[in-house]
This record gives sequence, structure tokens and C-alpha cells, in this order.
Amino acid sequence: MDSALYGYFVSYHTNNITMGKSTHFSGQPLYSQVINLLDRSKILQISQQHDGERYVKSFNCWSHLVVMLYAVIMRFDSLREISTSMLAEARKLVHLRLVTMPRRSTLADANKRRPEAIFEEIYRSLYTTYHSRLCSDSRSRKTPKWMKRLQIIDSTTISLFSNLIFKGVGRHPKIGKKKGGIKVHTVIHANEGIPSDIKFTSAATNDSFMLRPGRLSKGDIVAMDRAYINYEKFEELTQRGVIYVTKLLQKSEMRKEIVIELSYKGFSRASDYS
Repeated sequence: MDSALYGYFVSYHTNNITMGKSTHFSGQPLYSQVINLLDRSKILQISQQHDGERYVKSFNCWSHLVVMLYAVIMRFDSLREISTSMLAEARKLVHLRLVTMPRRSTLADANKRRPEAIFEEIYRSLYTTYHSRLCSDSRSRKTPKWMKRLQIIDSTTISLFSNLIFKGVGRHPKIGKKKGGIKVHTVIHANEGIPSDIKFTSAATNDSFMLRPGRLSKGDIVAMDRAYINYEKFEELTQRGVIYVTKLLQKSEMRKEIVIELSYKGFSRASDYS
């Protein structure tokens, strides 16, 4: 009797864990769970407001966003990789809810014609909806009050192999080649895990444009490096009651700033302000 029950249990357990050949998942894949956080109707509405659905037959903004997110997660570097992978794995990507798998030319046309303002607004909408869930306050209530008011501004350069698309900036001190690439500018709140604002520019773009006093309120704290030093904006921050923390300029840079300021005030000779 015991052996019969044992055999029945082993047979039942084995049958349950054996994976069938069906292409449908019994559970939800991780990427499908991420997609479920997106509001398809709202994304299409945003795209229509920016004329992103004009002359589109099947590859709408929703499909475009889903495909590009898939490419980011899979760390693909080219449109050919995206198209080839999705065509090969089409039966396993049913959960993406795509009508057709895009060709390389379709992706290229969509990236060229669909305005980037659409995806910027989608990001802002998602940030407004979910940023409180990613806040450190949800994990611990010991976060200092000043940290909730602290915003950090910084940028990083993504180097490119070619200097044909974006204007280069500076030169490498050893090999003398230009530093061509894309510069990513971000603003992040200290108690959150994701940036509240992101901008992409050429590597030659000065960082100071991201310091916008008009978007800050009294009591806010801003931390930044010396690339954002702009005395006119600092004056506006002071008038608004915003606290800002930055690095000092180097001695040569400070002397240059002093000379320019004194020259502007009417001093014509070095002996006048030495």
C-alpha cells in the first residue's frame, strides 16, 4: 500500500513539473510584467498629440516602445540584431502582444520619423505615476528631511566610435583624438532611485543649461560640480531662496573670471586691480 501511494505521488509530481511543448507561458515572464505597468491607450494618446501616428499602418507608438525596451533589456547594439532576434523568437514573444515582428527598415523609419518628444512625455508620465514607489521613504522612515529636498545634477559622456554624427569636444591628453559622443544630462532626487529629468545632447554641449532656477522652489537644495557654475543663475537661485552646493573654480579659472568681471566694470590695466 505504501509503495503504491509512493509511486502515485512520484508519478503525479513528475507530470506536474514536466514542461510541455506549448508556446504559451503558464506564468508571466518578467518583461511581460514590466509591460503591464504601461498604459497602452495613454501612450497612443500622447503619440497622437505629437503627430506620431501620422501615415502609420501597423507599427504604432506602442509597438515601437515595446520593441525598443526589448532591445535595451537584451543589450542589442544595432537594428539588425533587434529584427533578427525578434523574427527568430517570434513564437516565444507572444506575451509582447505585437501584431507583426518589425523589419529593420520599419524600425529605422520609426526612429527617424517619430518625434522624441513622445518618449520624453511618456517617461515623465511614468515618473509621475511610479516615482513614489521607488522612493527610499517606502523602505525606511529614517530618511532626513533635507535629503528629500536635495537634487543632484550631473552628466556623463557616452563615447561613439565615429565623430561624424556629433561634434567632438576636447582632445585626449595622450593620443590627441577628439572625444566624440553623446552627453546624458540627469537630475535626480537624493531619496529616489531614478532621474526626474533626462536630456541627451552632443558631447560638445555645455552642462550649465540643465541648471534651471525657474523649476526650483524656496528651500530646495541643489548639488553640482564646477561645470554648472553660472553667476547669473546663482544670483537667481539666491533670490529664490534655493541652497546650492558646488566646487570652487581652479586658480587659473578664478583669475580669468575676476579679470573679466573687473574689465566689465571699467578697469583697463592690470595695475588697476593687481
